[in-house]
Amino acid sequence: MSLPRIAIAGGGPVGLALACACRGFEVRVVDSSPARPAPTAGEIELRVFALSSGTRAFLRDIGAWDHLDMSRVAPVRRMEVFGDEGAKLSFGARAGGALAWIVEAGRLNAALEEQAAAIATITRSPGAHAIEFGAAAEGAWIGLEGGERIEADLLVGADGPDSLVRAALGLPSHETRYDEAAIVANFAVEKEHGDSARQWFRADGVLAWLPLPGRRISIVWSAPLAAADDIAALSPAELECRVRDAGGAALGDMKLISKVARLPLRMVQVGRVVGPGMALIGDAAHTVHPLAGQGVNLGFQDARVLADELTSRSPLERPGDLRVLRRYARGRREDVTSMQFLTDRLDRLFADGRPGAAAFRNLGLRLVDSMPAAKDALATRAMR
Repeated sequence: MSLPRIAIAGGGPVGLALACACRGFEVRVVDSSPARPAPTAGEIELRVFALSSGTRAFLRDIGAWDHLDMSRVAPVRRMEVFGDEGAKLSFGARAGGALAWIVEAGRLNAALEEQAAAIATITRSPGAHAIEFGAAAEGAWIGLEGGERIEADLLVGADGPDSLVRAALGLPSHETRYDEAAIVANFAVEKEHGDSARQWFRADGVLAWLPLPGRRISIVWSAPLAAADDIAALSPAELECRVRDAGGAALGDMKLISKVARLPLRMVQVGRVVGPGMALIGDAAHTVHPLAGQGVNLGFQDARVLADELTSRSPLERPGDLRVLRRYARGRREDVTSMQFLTDRLDRLFADGRPGAAAFRNLGLRLVDSMPAAKDALATRAMR
């Protein structure tokens, strides 16, 4: 008896996680990127993810978490948020727990690739260029450069914010480009970070410090375009002083230990993420402002919910049946919509330079900080 077939366009962490979660299926993962080299033992990668407890539980369930080198993973046990007029909000994980775990993107992908290689029903095609996609209730397919046609019962687009699957199947999307860019870099610091993440809402953007193993941190500075240009143009010594001073020298002197990246920011909203024989997950289905660090976690929860719906469907339902896929879409709609709304409104609130706006937003931070129940709710939300 042949197994039902899933074709996944996109071999990043979210697409690979879905492949590993879909036991009882034959899965073909098509990735236009060439095979990735093994992570080096040296410096920390520039791109890191803050993985929630819910994401870690999912990665454990599918067997990928055990492939990570835990000496390269940093827990986040406390979060401190600072307003632009002296307000502060802080909350922590329950004793012995963590709000999140900081993991290098390449190492996470390597762990998922290792787990996928251990599952006989998964076939990966790195470096394969898809040029055509099709999906209908009776079946789906991917056409590769060179003429190969991959037939499947379900096509999943996990191919990023500029999804070719989404475009080929005519699924409309709306893109909001923020007048901001994110500056990303890694630093060695003088003082212990105490497994704490710190975030400052400032006139020149939102600055986040994320703990890395040892006395090192990763920063993400989401700044208005002019300010981002100025920050990116600084010499290493000037950047070290700028980042140190912007965080009130909370960790003492800082030393740049990586390249500096400047990334444009945008939000992508997709009104319909499923259709007969197809579904979108991860950044192909949605992107959010990075100030909450939840983008990749939303993608992993997409993969978890879609896998659950596919494996628990009734014997009378095909993987590509619209009623099955609509259950996935309904199960993810509230979480995605609320996170897009929250991050967008927070960004706009702290960018508002009108008289009284700063007092209002800092009052909000102080009120939440004074309410234990509200802080518990924030900690719970961060860990989902």
